[in-house]
Amino acid sequence: MDVVHDQESNRRKDRLIASQKSTPLYDFYYYALLPENGDKRPLEFTVTLIDDDPLFLETLKDYLTSMNVAGIETFSSGEEFLKTFKKGDRRFVVCDFDFGSSEIMDGGQVLEAIKKIDAKVPVVILSAQDKLSIALDALKKGAIDYFIKGMESTFTTVLTSILKTNEIFRLRKDRRDFATLGGVGLVLFITLLVLSYYYR
Repeated sequence: MDVVHDQESNRRKDRLIASQKSTPLYDFYYYALLPENGDKRPLEFTVTLIDDDPLFLETLKDYLTSMNVAGIETFSSGEEFLKTFKKGDRRFVVCDFDFGSSEIMDGGQVLEAIKKIDAKVPVVILSAQDKLSIALDALKKGAIDYFIKGMESTFTTVLTSILKTNEIFRLRKDRRDFATLGGVGLVLFITLLVLSYYYR
């Protein structure tokens, strides 16, 4: 019986991944992480998935992996994740909203806990509840996106959010590197001027 159940779960997972890859923007998503030279472009952070549904968690992870997102972490609860999380961690968190029990943290509480530790960490909230009030509350608490689970485009919207945020992080890093390089260049230029003055 378990074998039949596992086979059906795998078929459902494969169908879901295939449906996500059939979207018109598939090529854009794919090449955003796979440059023309064939090398995978590393992300500026670790993608962390938090969900109590093991099938959904595995399917989303497999989809992102198939789209060249590497080094994905998964957790079954916010409490489990927060035990490993510390300020300065470079993470991109995708967290479910409803964990099915009042005895454990919901997505909103996980979001608040993450922001208290490090407000810079990007968090996406996923929920099966299509309620504007929940979405607005999550965005007010600092989530960068709120997506509905079960939609045909759920996985591609998560991937889009990852790529968008990664590009922002990369541009910020490049700007800091350029500023640092410019500062070093200025110091060298002044040093050369001083040396040329004394040794002319």
